[in-house]
Amino acid sequence: MYTCLFTVLQTLSIKNYVIIDALTIDFGEGLNILTGETGAGKSIIIYALGLILGDRANTSIIRKNADSCELTAVFNIKNMSKIKKLLNSTGIPSDDDNLIFKREITADGKTKCFINGTFSTLRMLQTIGDELVDIHGQNEHQSLLKIENQREMLDNYGDVAELSLEIKSIFERFTTLKNQLNDLKNSEKDRLQKLDLYRYQLKEIESAKLSETDENDLEKEYTRLTNAEKLFNLSRDIYSLLYDSDGSAVENLGKAKKLIENLSMIDNSNNEESENISKILEETKTISDTFRAYKDNIEFNPDRLEEVINKIELIKNLKKKYAPNLKELLEYADYIRKQIFFFERADENIEKMEKELKNIGSKLKKLSLELSEKRMITAKKLSKEIERELSELGMAKSKFFIIVERETNFEGDYNFNSHGIDNIEFEISTNVGEELQPLKMVASGGEMSRMMLAIKTVLAKADKTPTLIFDEIDAGLSGPMGQIIGKKLKILSKNHQILSITHLPQLAAFSATHFYISKYVDDDKTITSVLKLDENKKIAEISRMLGGEKSTDTSLKHAKELVKQAK
Repeated sequence: MYTCLFTVLQTLSIKNYVIIDALTIDFGEGLNILTGETGAGKSIIIYALGLILGDRANTSIIRKNADSCELTAVFNIKNMSKIKKLLNSTGIPSDDDNLIFKREITADGKTKCFINGTFSTLRMLQTIGDELVDIHGQNEHQSLLKIENQREMLDNYGDVAELSLEIKSIFERFTTLKNQLNDLKNSEKDRLQKLDLYRYQLKEIESAKLSETDENDLEKEYTRLTNAEKLFNLSRDIYSLLYDSDGSAVENLGKAKKLIENLSMIDNSNNEESENISKILEETKTISDTFRAYKDNIEFNPDRLEEVINKIELIKNLKKKYAPNLKELLEYADYIRKQIFFFERADENIEKMEKELKNIGSKLKKLSLELSEKRMITAKKLSKEIERELSELGMAKSKFFIIVERETNFEGDYNFNSHGIDNIEFEISTNVGEELQPLKMVASGGEMSRMMLAIKTVLAKADKTPTLIFDEIDAGLSGPMGQIIGKKLKILSKNHQILSITHLPQLAAFSATHFYISKYVDDDKTITSVLKLDENKKIAEISRMLGGEKSTDTSLKHAKELVKQAK
């Protein structure tokens, strides 16, 4: 269930657009009504919103003598996780619950689009905008005209959305498994060739008996072996200087220690130095022992040197063939080991996959048929309810039908997709004798708006588009019908934010927020202005709509009565 408990379209700002110099409208939740003089710019405001949502534009919309027009809309996307995920996936910041659309159109025909201050594309405005707003009277923004949305609404209305999602998940697994199986069967020759290649490669790598530390250890050993004589001479000389020669460091430190001890017997102020030199002497002996052991352990082994050189060369060749470093070489060995395991068991895998595919296919068919049956039942019920709504809206001769047609191939088998086996489309005929046509083929205007109102009323809880805009919904209708439409819009506004332009006072009386659109001339320029009406001004405007430019006591009384009845 979708419930609009806050204002989704919060603010609309328009600058240098047709006869609009600059204006800002702060919309409210529930039913927003726009009224005013003919030609004041009511529909222009709706068209401006359409441009923000990605409609095509031309330079004729730019106000005379202006270089560009600028359009901005602020939306509240609280709890709209789908939109936030879409923003995040494209790198557009969405740190809070505000979403800001901005579009600039210049006199040279260039367009700039921004979302939350980040440069964006017209396509992105359209994609996100379609999730937020339906403008009825402008077909490009009507979500109900899209087949995928019609299917989703039918499923939501029939309470089979969860079943549809389950089928989607099963179909994705079915498709993945089927593709894997086909690849396995169609690549038997390639599989055998790869198996031979992988076996050869693995044997070559494993015969080297490698570990991740080998390369570094071998380089160190190579350096020691090639410099054995030099290392021996250096360590021998160090040991000699420290310990094993006349006048060695140990000998001289021992003499110095004896002298300090004699000195301390006369003056004990140097006792600390005596202790220090003793430590130095012991440390020097330790160091000399270390170099003696190092010297004695130096290996003069040409055979081992040759082994090390060959191992280093082998690693270089393996890296050149398979991987840039030893770590990735060992990882590649693990990979081909797994591939060999998989390929060697291909026949067994094919048998298992065929069995699993058959089981999944049976389940997919069973659930798809179950879903199809429920859709057909739901479609009949929904069609009748929409026809009833159309009748109440003055379209009693209209026929509404929802096609639920199972798709089959040339062999008569069902064509499965991620949504089952059904092709679904809403069709309507608005006059006696006319054939049913898809919704997208029905002419736009007031009739289209009323048709959409009927559908939206029935699907109110299944329709997730938060903001609905009805342009010309009362075109050619009388006052009593305006009251009926007003009641339905008010009911619909419990689940959606509604914007509606009207010429009928009976409809305007139902507004939660009422805007009066007017125009005036200033310095030879026509200016459009918008005023949000309080209760008294709303009654005055409805009175004007009832009785012409000058309100009378009768029209005021009637206006108050209409507002009272609408509450």
